[in-house]
Amino acid sequence: MKRNPNSYSLWFMPCKEQNIILENKIETLANQYGGPKFVPHITLLGGFVDDESILLKKTEDLSKKIRSFEIILDQVRYLNEFFRSLFIEIKFSEELKLARNTAAKEFRWEDKNYIPHLSLMYGNYNNQIKTDIIKTMGTLPRYLKVNKIHLAHNDEINFKWKVIESFKINN
Repeated sequence: MKRNPNSYSLWFMPCKEQNIILENKIETLANQYGGPKFVPHITLLGGFVDDESILLKKTEDLSKKIRSFEIILDQVRYLNEFFRSLFIEIKFSEELKLARNTAAKEFRWEDKNYIPHLSLMYGNYNNQIKTDIIKTMGTLPRYLKVNKIHLAHNDEINFKWKVIESFKINN
């Protein structure tokens, strides 16, 4: 499936303390290696388009259908893909699978290439650079508490992402 560079996504985002750690790491890597800066997030569903008011309603409806849970962060990995250049792998738990399936149903969206992750760096870098970064990564959070879902607009041409609105998830 071809990636739509001007679209919307559903995100989970870290709480304040974890966000500071991850945001600092992302900013440091972007400054060191010249990549784009972005806020820490885990994409639940991405690349869809529709009228924003419809997407807001669907996101609000979804927030009432999924429950709060913990996302378990695993090892730092890399791929030779711009938007998955360097990332923290996410354990695809039953709770995350349920949230993903519920979102896909709500948004009538199908994407079989889902790799749950939290990106640390976007860009095209050689594997040696990424391996060296991983060796010096330092301490990162091991889990994130999911209690909100965020509708975000993606402008991947200009490297700008904006959270449109956030909705509290059922406890």
